[in-house]
Formats: sequence, structure tokens, C-alpha cells
Amino acid sequence: MQSPKYSVVIPTYNNCEKYLKPCIDSIVKYTEMTDIELVISANGCTDNTQVYLGYLQTAIPNLKIAWDDKPLGYSKATNAGINVATCNKIVLLNNDTILLEQPKNQWLDILVNPFRVNPKCGISCIIKTHSKPAGRDFAIFFCVMIKRKVFDAIGLLNEEYGVGAGEDTEFCIEAENAGFEVCEVFEKYWGNNLFTGNFPIYHKGEGTVHDPLLVPDWDNIFYKNSLKLAKKYNPDYYRFMLCNNYERAVFLKGDSIFPREATRYQWADKNLIDGSIFELGCTTGYGSQFFPSTSDYLGLDYDPIIIDVAREQLWGDSKRFVNADINSFDLGSYDNIVAFEVIEHLDNGLEIANKLKNHCKNLLLTVPWNEPKGFWGEHHKLHGLNESHFPGFVFEYINQHGEIKAQPDPINEINHCNLMLCKYSAQ
Repeated sequence: MQSPKYSVVIPTYNNCEKYLKPCIDSIVKYTEMTDIELVISANGCTDNTQVYLGYLQTAIPNLKIAWDDKPLGYSKATNAGINVATCNKIVLLNNDTILLEQPKNQWLDILVNPFRVNPKCGISCIIKTHSKPAGRDFAIFFCVMIKRKVFDAIGLLNEEYGVGAGEDTEFCIEAENAGFEVCEVFEKYWGNNLFTGNFPIYHKGEGTVHDPLLVPDWDNIFYKNSLKLAKKYNPDYYRFMLCNNYERAVFLKGDSIFPREATRYQWADKNLIDGSIFELGCTTGYGSQFFPSTSDYLGLDYDPIIIDVAREQLWGDSKRFVNADINSFDLGSYDNIVAFEVIEHLDNGLEIANKLKNHCKNLLLTVPWNEPKGFWGEHHKLHGLNESHFPGFVFEYINQHGEIKAQPDPINEINHCNLMLCKYSAQ
């Protein structure tokens, strides 16, 4: 019996009737089965997958099964299949694909052709597209052929991406960094919200991960994995993603701070009293570096991801960060409370400002001064804030260039906005 030429690795997580069976049926119909080693990596399957695999063992030559009772996620399940594959060319194929009518092995012949014509080809793919988070092109791994030499050079798929999204991007980038090329087999076309081309395959597209019963909270998983890619390969885009369409200022440890942001924290440092500091809307915690290193500092933000980033920066042993909603957070008492460009983001921002007075000796706020609605976008809920909204405070102003003034600068072509610096001292 001849040795197989290709290993075809299919990870599967339930949906046996809906996806796996039609996929396998199409492979059997349009493939010389003695030419392939079929590897099915089943993980976390609670439907009839195991029974079906038992049947396949009696019907398909060169069948291998990697089984795990637990859901592993795409990378880990795929790696389990790669680990038992033996051929020098390995096809990674999603279970929500169906081969279309074609002569036997046409799909494999098309995938292998780039290796024949380009000695640098390490990955042959149907669709190569651009990753905004990574800032690089990559092959979508629903159907790709990969040389074993690539795995030998850079390792298997990165399992940090969990359920999936991002591992194919990273693998392609690392393959290119190692000197391999990612080659598209045919020109593709985009229209009606889908790719079309001459490769004889239909791909449902994320059939498993878009099933909320199998993968709850997919959008959040995708966002977090996109952040991982951006952090590793595209730091500027990473900062952009964290800013949530400019809702917050984002600076990481070692970054230069823009003049206006630096000025407001320098102003705060000069106006602190000795003792503890609580910061509302701390973002990445970058403001804490302007405060005394010995001060007991607690930063709060509603976004759990930004709080994780703040902790990663290691601003200092006395700096702590918490994810919470200020409306339900048990504030306690502090010597100083700082809230810079936060009040205008809250529907009840003025109520929160009054509440903060009762939990500190010294309250320092900044808000846009007389901002018209729409000037800073959809994130601002309160507009036109001025001195009348903050009784008991004393005021200074920061112009667009980060200069502190006793009075607001005129709004003109060189100064489009002012921030109001508000200080309240408990009597």
C-alpha cells in the first residue's frame, strides 16, 4: 500500500451532523483517499461525533483520531492533530467546509502547486488578507497547506489564542519572519460580503465560534485576541484599540505624554495634599507616575481590559488598580480624589462630582469648558459644562497647547478648546 502524500487535519467541536459529516463526505467523494492521511482532532464533543468516528475507522484508510473530552480551542485542537500527522505537507481544514464538484484530488493539486513553482513557499492558501491589528497580511486557515519544515522552524500554532482568532495571523507572520512565503493559489474577489474565486470549496465561515451555545461571548474573545496581535506586532494600533475610538487617553510605560495630559497631572501633583490618592477613570495608570512614589494610590476604571493593561505596566508597588463601576463601588475615604475628563462621560456626572466631595479632603477634576455637543464625539454625555456646574470649586484653565491660564483663552483657529481645572477643598 502506498504511503499517503498529505495529512489533512480537521479539528471538530460538536456539530457532527451539521458540519463534520458533510465535510468528510465531500472529501471522500473528491479525493483519492489513499493519497491522504485523514486526522480528525475531536475535542469537547458531546453529540454523536464519537459514534461517527467509530464508523469512519471501518470505512476510511489512513484515518487517525486525536480525542480529548474537554473543549481545547482551535489552536490546541489543531496542534493535537498536527502532532499525530506524519506527512511532509499538512492541510489544515475547518469542519465547516465542503469540497465542491471537481475531478479527484483537484483541490490538493491546486494547494500543492505553489510549492512546485516557488521554493520559498511555506504556506499555500485560498484567501490571504490583511490584519489591521497586526498590520500584516496573513492566510485564513480554513483551508491551507503547510510544509512540515515551517512547523520545524517556528513551532506549532500559538495556543494563547484559546478558542481561536489570531493564531493563523501570528503563524503566518512568524513563518515570513523565518524566510518562508505565504502564497495564494488563485486571485480572489470580494463582493456581497464574501470572497469568491476558482478554488472548488464552500466555507460556512466561523460556524462553530458563532454558535453561542458552543462559544459564548465570541465578540469579546475576538477583541482580546486582536489586542494580543496588535500588542505583539503593531504597538501604535494597540494603543488605538485601547483608546476605544478616542474615548480615553492611552499611554504605556516609557511613552512620551502629550503636553495637555502631562500638564493636568503636573497641576494635580502641585495641588495634592499628603496622603492617599484615588483616581477615577485611571485608564492605563499613566497618570500615577506623576504622583509621589510613596503615595498609596488606587486607580479605578470601568473597563476590565484597560485595568489589566494598567497592572501590566508595573507603575510601582504602592499603585493598585481596580475594575468597577463608580455608581456601585464602595468608595471609602481618601485624602485626594482625582478625576480627569471623566465627569462629562457619565450621564450622572455632576451627581458623581458631588458624591466625590463627601469621600475626600481634596478633590481635583478636569472637564471640557463650554464644550458644544458633538465637538469631542459620542462618548461625552454632558456638554456646555462651566463654572456654574461646580459650586465651591476654584478654577484654572488649560488651553489646547497645554498652557495653564487664570482665565480661559479665546476660542479661535489656534485654540479650539479649553479644559477647566477644578479644585475643591473640604472645610
